[in-house]
Amino acid sequence: MELKDFPNETLDLIISHLFEFAAEYEESEVDQNPEHLANARLVCRQWNELASRHLFSSVHLHHGSEGFKKWNSMLDNETIRSSVRGVHIDSSPLPFEDRNDECDWDLWEDEGEYPEFLDSLDRMSELQNVTSLVLHFGRECRTGEYEYDSERGEPLSTRKRTLHAVFHAMAKRKNDSPGAAAIRSLTIENLQNFILDDFTSSDEFQQVMQGLKGLHVLVADEENTLDGEREADLYRPERRNFEPHLRQVWLDPIAEQLTSLSLLFHCGWGVMPGKFDTRDLNFPNLRTLHLGSYIIARHNQLDWVLRQKTLQTLRLDRCAIASHLRIGGGHRQLWDVQDTDWTKHPRGAFGFNGEDDEIYTFEGTWADVFNAIRGSLPDLLEFRFSRCSHTLFLWRPDLMDNEEPHLARYFTFDTGDCSGWIDDESHMTFGNNDPEPIGIDSASTSYSKKRILDRGAETYEEDMRALENLVASTRRNQSC
Repeated sequence: MELKDFPNETLDLIISHLFEFAAEYEESEVDQNPEHLANARLVCRQWNELASRHLFSSVHLHHGSEGFKKWNSMLDNETIRSSVRGVHIDSSPLPFEDRNDECDWDLWEDEGEYPEFLDSLDRMSELQNVTSLVLHFGRECRTGEYEYDSERGEPLSTRKRTLHAVFHAMAKRKNDSPGAAAIRSLTIENLQNFILDDFTSSDEFQQVMQGLKGLHVLVADEENTLDGEREADLYRPERRNFEPHLRQVWLDPIAEQLTSLSLLFHCGWGVMPGKFDTRDLNFPNLRTLHLGSYIIARHNQLDWVLRQKTLQTLRLDRCAIASHLRIGGGHRQLWDVQDTDWTKHPRGAFGFNGEDDEIYTFEGTWADVFNAIRGSLPDLLEFRFSRCSHTLFLWRPDLMDNEEPHLARYFTFDTGDCSGWIDDESHMTFGNNDPEPIGIDSASTSYSKKRILDRGAETYEEDMRALENLVASTRRNQSC
């Protein structure tokens, strides 16, 4: 049989694999190289029709006059309009610092005027077959409210306007085109961890959220520029307030309808300074769950995941267990952090001899986690446990692989560090690394290392055995 004699369905499947994945991106979108697919259109009419469907299955709205022109040109073509299943929208020029005057960004930032962008968004009503939308914000963000604010990145004012504009366009499409396919999947990359009550209480937000089956969010935090270094800022109020807001406003109203959910942060979350309350959190129809940078510091912290008996796929992306914690300055009380499941050490342990230092260790292991998942989710079909770029796995979670548990899977927490969660792949850092208390009147030597601390090495064999057993269990389920 010659290739031209293959059924269209078979050729379509073959052609779909001509996309070449480009994984070298870090802070911008992970993309696909369409060159091979474009060449396939030149083979014959049959291939042209099949390849065009894949080539234009997703369209991208870039900023600037050329980007808007390309977008409008594509949407003027009926073949392209009917082929589009997904829309990708950039919130700003990338990289943001290299934007030029052609994109009229100053008017958008200062006066809220950006007619070319808004007119382009309004044309989404013409895309009848779209079922998924991606909104990409840059990683760097700023509010302009703090002394050490970053001067780089997209400001909060335009992020807010973009959210309103995109959700308005999605709601308008739904209202103006009753015969159009419903947008069931929404991805927001680098959603700033700032509460925007006027946005989340708007009619367009409610309309869009109520139609979703899949929600995928990567949360970005503003970094400070103290002493010329750029670090996440542990003490900003949004680090405390956003996680409760995420649950109450973004998740609770649509929990029963979601079948796919991704919750990823650039910084550690789930324990402190913010608290992600998982009591009574239930997703009765959830099949896929993807968690990124989630920190485990309680024996029951994954119980909410283990309750989701409909889960078929679970991915843990850059997640970690908190093994050593130092909380000073009364912040445990300020953040309302319970020390349940933690072993408290005396003042001076690990070199921390401050009057208000509270020093803890947590004995939980990844073996405990893997065994709990295997026991509570016996029908799980896929489990991934990896540590790479959130951007990569948000776009292509199928590329996640299972990696060995190692040092970087156990984090320490120190309120003396601006970022709080300390993630160092080369060595574990917690004070002087020695649990033997130093004298209260000792000179300040809390960060002069007295020994090597390696929680990952201590638990490696049991962790690895439990991971292998869990993965083997999912493979057996796949073969059934």
